[in-house]
Amino acid sequence: MAVEAISFKKLLKKTDDIYEAVLVSSKRAKQILQDRVVKQMIDDNEEMIDEDGIFAEPVVREYIDYDKEEKVTSVALDEFLDGKVDWKKSDDSIDK
Repeated sequence: MAVEAISFKKLLKKTDDIYEAVLVSSKRAKQILQDRVVKQMIDDNEEMIDEDGIFAEPVVREYIDYDKEEKVTSVALDEFLDGKVDWKKSDDSIDK
């Protein structure tokens, strides 16, 4: 897996604030990771119930090797740069 540098210019085309780009991308990465975990849990639960609706013996299965999958941060950043992530700024500001 090759590491590729990303130009700040590409990020700044989507937003004027680099920190906003990082925040949006990191939140999307968390969503992607959560989706993967939930899908894995659903698959595991479906295998534990037999045809009568009774919990069967646990099935030993090979789990997803997350080291071989594309990293969630890479996926999220690609989606951000491709314009596939929608977000809106909050107008709430904290005055101290």
